[in-house]
Amino acid sequence: MTDKLNLPSQSDIQAVLTLDRETLPSFPQVAAKLLEVSKDDTAPLEEVAKIVETDPGISIRVLELVNSAFYGLSRKVTSLSDAVVILGLDEIKKLALGIAIFEKIFKTGHTKEFNRLMFWRHSLAVAVLSMKIAQKIEYPNPEEAYTAGLLHDVGKIFLDLQGHRDYGKFIRNLSESTDLVIEKERSEIGLGHDDIGAFFCARWQLPENLVLAVKYHHQPFENHDLAEDEKQLIAIVCMADFLCWTQGMGSFDFIRPPILAPEVEACINPEKIDIINCILEMNKEIEQISAFYQFVFPSVNQLKENLLWANIKLSRANTKYYYQGDPTSQTQATALSQDNLLPSDIGFEMGKALSKAKTVKEVLGIVMYQVGCIFQPCHWSILLKDTKTGDMIFSVVVGTNSKLLQGVRLPKGEGIAGYVMETGTPLVVDDVTKDKRFSNWVDKQTRFKTRSIIATPLKTDDKIFGVIELVNRINEEAFSEQDLGLLSSIAEYAAIAIERSYYHQALTNLATRDSLTGLKNRFSFERTVSGPDDIQARLGRVFSILILVVGGLTRQYEALGQDKCDKAIKNLAAILNKTKRREDLIFRYADNSFITLLPMTYSDGAQKAQARMKKALAQASEENKQIFTSVTIQSHTMTGEDAGQLKSLVAQALAKTRQPEQKSNVPDMQENIQGLVEKEITRKEIEETKGISPEQTQKETIKNFGKSVFLQGQFKRLKTGEFGKIRVEQVSLSAIGFRISKSHRIHVNDFLDIEFNLDDIKRALIKRRVVVRKIQGNYIYGEFYNPPPYAKNLGFYIFS
Repeated sequence: MTDKLNLPSQSDIQAVLTLDRETLPSFPQVAAKLLEVSKDDTAPLEEVAKIVETDPGISIRVLELVNSAFYGLSRKVTSLSDAVVILGLDEIKKLALGIAIFEKIFKTGHTKEFNRLMFWRHSLAVAVLSMKIAQKIEYPNPEEAYTAGLLHDVGKIFLDLQGHRDYGKFIRNLSESTDLVIEKERSEIGLGHDDIGAFFCARWQLPENLVLAVKYHHQPFENHDLAEDEKQLIAIVCMADFLCWTQGMGSFDFIRPPILAPEVEACINPEKIDIINCILEMNKEIEQISAFYQFVFPSVNQLKENLLWANIKLSRANTKYYYQGDPTSQTQATALSQDNLLPSDIGFEMGKALSKAKTVKEVLGIVMYQVGCIFQPCHWSILLKDTKTGDMIFSVVVGTNSKLLQGVRLPKGEGIAGYVMETGTPLVVDDVTKDKRFSNWVDKQTRFKTRSIIATPLKTDDKIFGVIELVNRINEEAFSEQDLGLLSSIAEYAAIAIERSYYHQALTNLATRDSLTGLKNRFSFERTVSGPDDIQARLGRVFSILILVVGGLTRQYEALGQDKCDKAIKNLAAILNKTKRREDLIFRYADNSFITLLPMTYSDGAQKAQARMKKALAQASEENKQIFTSVTIQSHTMTGEDAGQLKSLVAQALAKTRQPEQKSNVPDMQENIQGLVEKEITRKEIEETKGISPEQTQKETIKNFGKSVFLQGQFKRLKTGEFGKIRVEQVSLSAIGFRISKSHRIHVNDFLDIEFNLDDIKRALIKRRVVVRKIQGNYIYGEFYNPPPYAKNLGFYIFS
């Protein structure tokens, strides 16, 4: 092996792993021989068959797979020589290589948190996609790219089996953070899985190209003395790994798109190799093989394309800031880049947090928190556009009397925000009294006085769907052009992340929900009852299942028409929802069948649930009765020990049912984003505050909130610098009530920096900025300025 590998030393490996020869996996002999044969394009088919035959276990698995529905052969294949002739040399090598590596290295596990099937699904997906990309760019050896993809994460196996650090606990902690997997491994474990994998691949004497791909799939490689084909192979695996994570097919059960090194796109331009087609081909091949390995893959092609490009844009932005330099450097932490973008550490941290966010609400929370930290405005908001009327809606509002603005409409073109929405031009106004575009409409609504405004559009590609607007600064200074550059960069991040989250949520709904009724679908049911342990954990030791079938539904559709029958099915779903208990689960399993799972329910409880359903169906409207009279309900009660038979029970009961067709069209994000935000924030929350005065809002909020406490602390008033002691008497995640000396000069809307210790075991110190909202003698009620979306210490304390 050459110096360009720069492998870790034996002592480096021993610092993180126990090198126990008896338990460390060795590279399968069959796989090694197949790799050797792969170098010779003229190798006879008989030689490949003989190699596979040397391992009876793998021979049986290959024949089992060859005879599965995956290949759909018309006759039974009983010999490996026949299998090789029918499938061809490349396909049989791929099968045997994959099975050998899976059975000998990847299958056995150490920790429960490291899901081997999920890891193997990721490895297979990267392998298949690597081969597809290699074929598109005419890489000379696509099968080599397949093998490199299969082995790229092998270092994680060694960390799990022999790591000094509990890798399961590491994964568990990682799922709660926003850090990159590889960076967290290096900082907490000592080495990344890339270096560890390359070390063992070299020890197994695998071809150097494969070792290089394993070594550099998470590292910059431009400055190493690599040949063009070596760089190309590394770039292929990097791109395939990145794309699989963006598609929700990572090696762990959480979303964490990796950094894509700049040299990868220099080697492979994702926009010029028809990546969407590569993804679809990969999906097709993986879905075909999924039954063999018991994978489950949702697939909605157009939506996956949207999600893919949203992820690529987000990761590009994240990469741009990451590669400005060392994100931990103190000198760069405060310096702006040449493009006047975010400081590198803020940009990188925001990118990591946004990469993890799964919902639009989470994205908005992260963005608004960062805006508060960086600019320290008195009031700030995100306004989203109503595409039907052109009005703007205050969708997220922070600051004085924020509840009075939540959900309020700003007329089309009104004020600074309206101008920014109409023109798409970022704008800073240091004195609104001198700008004709300013409207005091919001000031009248909230009773605060605007001095300075900064606003920038939220846009992705050529579409503008909202505006971020900041009003006044805590220190009363005006916003600057430099602030505008910073805010525009944040808006770029926010727009990409909102788009990504929107499509992620839409994909999840399409994959798991029935498009007509909104109930969970057959895919959801299959996942819920995927294994006896999962069933028992979800449903308990004894549970019941109700299977509801609508008889003659096909004839009813022909007789009554599509609209009437669809409406009846939706009404039936509504009845099932109305009659179920909170913990019960309902699925639309097929066109004419529904399933209800009743956790911790004996047969008498199931009979009661069945009676409730029948009674509700009998009371249905006349137009639905024609369909509902043909409904039959079966009831079964099972124990946890019999849970493994649940799937076969349902299959037998519904042998002739047909799964409902899902509508795969996804509404335009720009037209639906506001509705999604309203669902997440809830209409009730918006409606409750309409028409209420600021005084009423404060009184209602102060009445009863948070936890009653008796905590000592201190305050500092920002405006004057005066300080003193406080006694905290009430606290919640968003507000605080405390007493202070009567001789103070504090006024409503003043900003105070406070700190106090909780009376928990750790005596946790809480430091927050507070905006004074109400003063009653020496009692002060304040709201936390810019509370983070994750307040762990305080949250655990309040809800414990």
